[in-house]
Parts: sequence; C-alpha cells; structure tokens
Amino acid sequence: MEAFTLGAGESSCSPCSSSSITRLCTYHVFLSFRGEDTRKGFTDHLCASLERKGITTFRDDKDLERGQVISQKLINAIQDSMFAITILSPDYASSTWCLDELQMIMVCSSNNKLQVFPVFYGVDPSDVRHQRGCYEEAFRKHQEKFGQHSVRVEKWRDALSQVSSYSGWDSKGQHEALLVENIAQHINRKLIPKLPSYTENLVGIASKVEEVNKFIGMGLNDVRFIGIWGMGGIGKTSIARAVYEAIQCKFQVPCFLENVGEASETKGGLVQVQRQLLSHLSISRNDFHNLYDGKKTIQNSLCRKKVLLVLDNVNDVNQLENLAGKQDWFGPGSRVIITTKDKHLLLNHGVDNIYEVGLLSQNEALHLFCLKAFKGDKPQEGYLDLSKEVVDYTGGLPLALEVLGSYLYGRNVDLWHSAVKNIRSAPPREIQDKLKISYESLGTMERAIFLDIACFFKGMKRDKVIDILENCGYSPQIIIQDLIDRSLITLDWVNNKLGMHDLLQEMGRNIVFQESPDEPGRRSRLWFKEDIDHVLTKNKGTKKISSVVLNLLQPYEARWSTEAFSKASQLKLLILNEVQLPLGLSFLPCSLKVLRWRGCPLKTLAQTNQLDEVVDVKLSHSKIEQLWQGINVRPFY
Repeated sequence: MEAFTLGAGESSCSPCSSSSITRLCTYHVFLSFRGEDTRKGFTDHLCASLERKGITTFRDDKDLERGQVISQKLINAIQDSMFAITILSPDYASSTWCLDELQMIMVCSSNNKLQVFPVFYGVDPSDVRHQRGCYEEAFRKHQEKFGQHSVRVEKWRDALSQVSSYSGWDSKGQHEALLVENIAQHINRKLIPKLPSYTENLVGIASKVEEVNKFIGMGLNDVRFIGIWGMGGIGKTSIARAVYEAIQCKFQVPCFLENVGEASETKGGLVQVQRQLLSHLSISRNDFHNLYDGKKTIQNSLCRKKVLLVLDNVNDVNQLENLAGKQDWFGPGSRVIITTKDKHLLLNHGVDNIYEVGLLSQNEALHLFCLKAFKGDKPQEGYLDLSKEVVDYTGGLPLALEVLGSYLYGRNVDLWHSAVKNIRSAPPREIQDKLKISYESLGTMERAIFLDIACFFKGMKRDKVIDILENCGYSPQIIIQDLIDRSLITLDWVNNKLGMHDLLQEMGRNIVFQESPDEPGRRSRLWFKEDIDHVLTKNKGTKKISSVVLNLLQPYEARWSTEAFSKASQLKLLILNEVQLPLGLSFLPCSLKVLRWRGCPLKTLAQTNQLDEVVDVKLSHSKIEQLWQGINVRPFY
C-alpha cells in the first residue's frame, strides 16, 4: 500500500460529475492521531501542508485522555467534516480516546457522510487489521480493563478492521515529506474539479486558479467573498471564469456578471445590473425601479440558496453594496468572487481574501506569445531574438502578448523588424485603451501624481518622491497608496522604491506627449533631453509647463538661453543633474516651488527676480555663492 489507489465507489473529480460535493461542512478534514506518537512530527507537517492548500483541518491538540469518553465537540467535528485522515501509529490503539474517535469516524463513514483515508505510520496494515504486534498488546490491556467480552472493545476491533480495508498510504519505505505532499495533493484533487478543457491554451492559468482555490473552501458552510486584484490586461477575468466554470455545478444558482463597472454606467445604470443578476438566476421578481428595492429583492431571493456569483471588473464600492452587500444576503456555502483593479475597494467591502494576480514569467510569456504569433509552442527559425524582444517589451502582461502576437502572426522577418521598431514609439491602441481605463477613473490630483511618477519618479524612493510632491503643493501620501491599490504603481517594500509596469509608464508619458505632439513647449512635463533642449535653447516655453526634470549621469553642456524659463510662468518643479550652462541663467519663474540642481556650475541664480514661492532648494556639489537679491550661501557639497 505504498502508493494510493482509488477504492471501490470512488472516482476522480471532474466538472459537474456525479461526485460533485453537495453536503456542506464546517471542516474539510478531521485528523485522528495519537499525540504522543506524531503530534510534533508527521501530524504537524501534514496539517501545515493541508492548510497551505487552503484545506480547513480540525485537529484536537488538547490532551483530554484520562479515561474520558470523547467530547461532544469532537463528535460534532467528525460529523461536520468531509474527510477523515486516521494516522494509525504504533501507540494509536493504546488510547481509548483515539479508538472511540475512530469508531465514531467509521459510523459516519458507513452513513456515507464521511470519506476515510488511513495512513499506516510505522505499523503494518495487516497488524492493524488483525490487531497483532503492538496492537495486540494494547487490546490485551483493554480487555483486562473493560472485560473479555466488552461491547466497546469489540466495536474498536471492528473499526480497526474496517479502516484497514480502505485505500490509504503506508509510510514504509517512503520519504516523509513526499508522503505528506501526496496526501495533501490527493485531498486537494478531491475538493477541486479539473479545469475546463478550454483553459489548456491559457498559459499560466493553472497555478493562478490553484491559488484562488485555496480561498474558495469548497464544500464548507460559511459564506465567502474572494477578491481577484491586478492591473488591466493581466488576466483577472480569465482566472475568475476558469474558477467559475470548474465549480459552478456545485451551486444551486451560479451567475457570472461581466464588466459590472461598465454596465453600471450604461442606460438603466446599476438598477439594470441588479435586474440582470436576478434574470440570470431565473428570478422573476425584478420589477423594481430603485437600488433599495433591488437590494431587498436580491437579498430575499438568495438568502437561502447556495450561490456562486462572479462580479467582474468592479470599479466602485457602490456596485458591491448594491449587488452583494453582506454575507447574510446569501445562503450557507455561497461564494462571491470579485475582480477589480482597485484593492482598496475590496478592503472597504470587507472581502475575506484577496489574490493579487502576478505577471507571467519569462518562459510563460514567450509560450503565450508563440501561441498567438506562430500557433505553436516555440518561435519559428529566425524569429527567436525578435520574439524575445517583443516579450521583454510586454513585461509579462498577457493582454499585450496576445495583441502583439496576433498582430505579427503570418508576417515575414522584414515586417517583424519594422513592427518591433514601431511598437515602442507607437504602442498598439488596443493595449493603450485597455490600460487607460484605470487612469481615466482617477481624480485630478491622482492623475497629476500618476503622470509625475510615470515621467520622473519611477525607481525613486517613496519618501523622496513624497518630499518633492509635498513641496509642490500636493498631499501625496494617500494618493500614492491609492495608486498602488489601483494597480497603477507598485512599491518595492524591501528598497522602498516606487515602480510601474513599463506599459503603464509608456501610457502615462504618451498622455503627456498627446497634450502637444508637435511642440514640446506646450506640454505639462518635460523629461526627454532633446525636447528640453528644443524648448529651452529656442526659448519656446509656455505657461503649460509645470515640471522639468533632467537626470544625467555625466556632465552635459547645454546651450540654453539665459532667459530659457521666462515664458514658463507656471513652472513648479525644476530638477537638474549634471547640467552645465556656459551662457548662464538670468531668470527663474516666481511660481517655482522646488529647485534641485546637483552640480550647478553657476555662482549666482536668477538675479533679476525673487522666488517667493520656493520651499525646497537643494544644490549639492554646486558652486553657488548667491541665490537672488543678495541672499548669500556657503558652498554646497
């Protein structure tokens, strides 16, 4: 019995099979074990492995022997479990507690309320079945204590004989870690159906669905809200759909509502979405005309039903409050899955667990791209380097990989070279439009800070960015957290640096570029050296310019006009690193709030006017002796 085999009447679980779980339980697994034998070793390891897979386990860690019969709490736990794993160790049979527990387990098993899996840990299955060896000695003592013909002892013998006939695992000759993993995997497969066949070409989906399934808790009688969170185009809907298709047959009323946020903004608004929900569930009582009546109808219709509801692409907490307000709207065992780009929305609604969708790995990304570009698993001859260049550009974003792969399918190498060159300067609109949805949902201040990070501050420490933006007049701390929650920026918690997906950065910079495609002097932000040179050399600045940032690693001699900033009357932020101005600088706008210039070669700045608004001046490694109107300083280092 080293390898597990399916016993009589068992079948592997598949979507909507006859083995679909209908009974609701409090626990997935009841662990029966002899504490002195295995509590701090095998049982601990098995319990941890089960829980890592999201399998809810009951284990009695209290030493309640002392001749007592098992408590009602344990009886209830056995009856409220889906599976029982009995760890039959050498000293198991010496415990009357364990034997009473086993006898109750077998009673529940005979009533088809419990599936039992024995683990023969350090004992021979035959010795357990026939009570030989250490089990014989244990029963000799039981008979001395309870009598030769004790009914209780005979029930224990029957229970051991019965459980020994079940398929399970024998620890003999097995590595413990592998044995533990095999047991946990088997229970997991019993709980979670196979993925639908259509997901075979969804690269990386299986591992992501597995992570979501850890939160689902199939078969348990509580009501759970699960969030799937990530940036646009990362595959949230695909994951939710795969989970839904795999488990929908186990619910009385399954419903998948796509694009809830978008649908809420169409004619009829959120009331129409409420009606759509009830219509999907074959509920006719949908003749309401306001959100309050809709909420009541949904709650009254579903509170006694086991519901699987997917709310896809939610973008406002009001949508959740009116479609899935609280757990008590739904019957025992219900699951509500919410996909969104906004983590705070999920936290605000009290969602139980949130799964953050990650980008594809390099290998997964190349695989997905090849499926679209070549209709195969690998690049055709002569296309490998070009394929890797495109994959690197996408940063592992599934949407971009699919769009670009489909676009390049069937084209020759010359066209690939041309397309790859053009992609960076003119990203496909389908990708940009999808990503831009998140940006367009932001308020004015959030948009401004997002664009500042996209143009200037990606890769910079958060505290430094907050310092600069505060001095520019913003309240950035909560806005930066909001942008993180909306999957528009990231934070490296180890280095405390702000990050952003390359495609989101490209989108942000393109938004600024589109403010004035032909004349950079009419854009709000300048960061590209050639654009800055064009504007400041020819004095083409305008009041549209709010920020200029030029970070260089090597000294650069710029031939800017001495009055280069005279027309940039709304300039608030000026950051220059290693910029030399041989012609000097006679003017800085009064609107300037932040001035940082590392390596400034000038001895004096802007002698013709006073900078009344400036609150942040940092001129490290500069030769400045005088700022403006007689304000003298010591050298900066």
